[in-house]
This record gives sequence, structure tokens and C-alpha cells, in this order.
Amino acid sequence: MRRAFLIIVTCSFPMLDGWCQSDPPTPATGEPYVYTKWESFTTESTHGGLINDHIFYLEADGDSLWIGTEGGLVLYADGTWESWTEEDGLPWNVVMGIAKDPKTGDLWLALFGEGIARFSGGHFQHFTQMNSGLLNDVSYGIDVQGDYVWVASTAGISRYNQVTGEWAVFNEKHAPMEEVWTYNVSAHEDKVYFAVWGGGILEWDVATETWTDYVDPDREMEIDLYRDDGLIHVITTSASYVDNVLWAATYFGLSRYDGRDWRGYMDHDSGLPSNFINFALGRSGTSCYSATDKGLGVLADFTTDTWVTYARDSEDAATWTAHVIVEGQEVKTVPTDLDLPNHFVLSVVILGDDVWIGTGHGLARGIGKGYYEGLR
Repeated sequence: MRRAFLIIVTCSFPMLDGWCQSDPPTPATGEPYVYTKWESFTTESTHGGLINDHIFYLEADGDSLWIGTEGGLVLYADGTWESWTEEDGLPWNVVMGIAKDPKTGDLWLALFGEGIARFSGGHFQHFTQMNSGLLNDVSYGIDVQGDYVWVASTAGISRYNQVTGEWAVFNEKHAPMEEVWTYNVSAHEDKVYFAVWGGGILEWDVATETWTDYVDPDREMEIDLYRDDGLIHVITTSASYVDNVLWAATYFGLSRYDGRDWRGYMDHDSGLPSNFINFALGRSGTSCYSATDKGLGVLADFTTDTWVTYARDSEDAATWTAHVIVEGQEVKTVPTDLDLPNHFVLSVVILGDDVWIGTGHGLARGIGKGYYEGLR
């Protein structure tokens, strides 16, 4: 008797990726933009203007840049530095997150271990769990959506209504949270996204005031069992929403979701210098900047799977090198003059055509003269 066997192949391992690509990337027909000219800033090189080299967060404000550091708040504008520490009224020196309110011009700060603060008219107003509705004083992220200030903390999510003064809280009792340690918040006109460490991505719909959670469907913590089946991992660190596309950073790679299809990226099959992503920023629906522990990974063109990775090639390298990678294969290297001694990148922001990165030891600006999107 003959027996028929059904063999099912899933994308469980890198060696099978080629079998399971239903929509292969379009062959690259041009080259991505590469940032070759950089300016580096450290406490030493700025003669104390940058008061601390450990950069946690960067916030663009017109042509200016707000910088959250381990030693205080810094403003870089028109080539000059201004800073605030506890001696100047800042409630706590460790600034983990910054958000500019477009309606009032106020600056909101997430303080690691001391709640949040509003910086308005040169004065700081301090909010803690002792004098407000904050769930916890260990605040990781903050953002503004309309009249609301959203706060990501280790005990969940807090929301402050600036008009009424009312607070709302969301944790495992009020939202579909498998964990409450909330690492990052990204607010937009219609949606607010939260990166929950161990709980995936939470989406708040502003119009309906309802939650949607995104987790890794295969529920495996050690591997991504089925490729592109959903969020690549539940240990998330940030979310970025642009052009109706969600970019989600995790400690195990990057995910992209366009409302219908997911796409996952890991360091073995893309241009990511590392799967350990501290922060991701979508520049568009087809381009994303990933701040990793081993450099900056830029998906320059989604359609062709073209990347530019910036990193030091060795511990004693004097400058960083840009690696152009297409479909996981390096096709070109380009020297740069970026000379920061540390490529543990914690934050990234776009200011005009320039890109700024904050690292564990210094700040740098990639000068985008002649910048273009995609390939050319």
C-alpha cells in the first residue's frame, strides 16, 4: 500500500527563508543616501556645553534640539548650548523622555525615578505619584496628544488631561496588558502606541477610546518560530507610527506593520547591526532608523530591502564605516568621518535633512547635504 505524506515547511529558521518568501524584494536599481559627513559632540569637545555624554533622548523643536541626558536637560540652538540641572530647578537630572506640546509650547519631561515635569515659562512643575495620578515615579517615556499627556512607566500608563486636571490610569486591570512595564509612548492625532516590555505593542484608538494589543503569535521567547506572522517579539522598546505604518523595536529585531501585513527583520537577514534595538524611528512608511547596541541601522528602502548600517568595525577603529546591504548581502562600504568612541546608540531624531544620534558616550549629527529618499 502506498501512503501519501504532506510535508509542511514553515519559515522557522534562516536557512528556509528563501523558500518562504511569497513576495521577494524588488531588485535594487539605485543607491541609498549615505551620511558621510558628521559632527561629533562630547562634554569635553563642547567645553561642558553638553553637560553629560550619556544621551537618553532627542527631541526636535524647529531648528533646535532638546537633549535628555543622565546629567540634566540640554538645548542646542543656533550653535549654542543651554542646560538645566537640579541646581536650576530641574526636579531630577536623569531625563529619559521629552515631548513638546505643539499647542502650548510647554516641554514635558519623563524623569527616571522622579515622575514627570512640565517646563513652562522658564519654570518647572513637578508631578509624582504623591501629588498626582501617576502610577509610578519611574517614567520612561512621555508624549502629548491633544489635551492629554501620556506617560509610560514601570507600573503602567498614566494620562493627564491638561484642561480638567483629571488623571486616568491603565494597567492589567484596564487594558490588555500581559505586563505593565511600559517602555515608550508615541502619540499621534488618531492613535497612541505603547511599547510594553514583555507585553508587545499596545494601540489606543483616539476616536473609539479602545485598545488593541499586538504580540508575537507563536508565543516563543527564544526564537521567532514563524516569520512575518506578527510582531517579532513581545519584549519591545519603542513604537513609531508614520504614513499609516507602525515600526516596532524589540530586543530581538525590528517589525513593520502596514495594517495588513507584518515584516520582521533580524541581524542575520537584514542590515541591522544587532537585534538589540533601543529605539526605532520611522522616517516614512518605507524607511526606518534603528538605534542598536552596535550602531545605527537604517532601512533606506523597504521595497528593495536596502539598508545602510553605521558602526565602528573594531574597538580601536578611529571612525565609523557605512555598510550598504541589500537583501542581507553587503554590496558596498563607505568611509565616514563619524568619530564617536561609542556606538551604543540610544536615540535618533531627524531634524530637516540631518540625522542626530545619541549614544552612551556623546552626540552626533549626520549632515544631510543633498539628501534624498529611497534610491537614486
